[in-house]
Amino acid sequence: MRSTFYFAAWTDSGCLLGCDHEHQTVTSAEACISHAGGYVIAVEKGVLRALTDAEEAEFQNVRYGIKADARQSFTADGMLTILLTIQIRLGNEEAC
Repeated sequence: MRSTFYFAAWTDSGCLLGCDHEHQTVTSAEACISHAGGYVIAVEKGVLRALTDAEEAEFQNVRYGIKADARQSFTADGMLTILLTIQIRLGNEEAC
């Protein structure tokens, strides 16, 4: 097993779901997305992680045809760019 692989993921009723494959590339994982709002998640050494900027650029290109260079992690003045993900749970859904 490689130390990094990718899988197609989506949410349903507040649960993270995904394909059971260990895709070797972002592109092959993207082809496995079968639900609206699906995304690709990386697994590195058994731990889920966000896509790197280069991996995100590959995903955007293959999914939406957006060709963009991977953006730098730091802005021109050296300030770190931070992405924030907020999980919202609606109603009284049962836990996964």
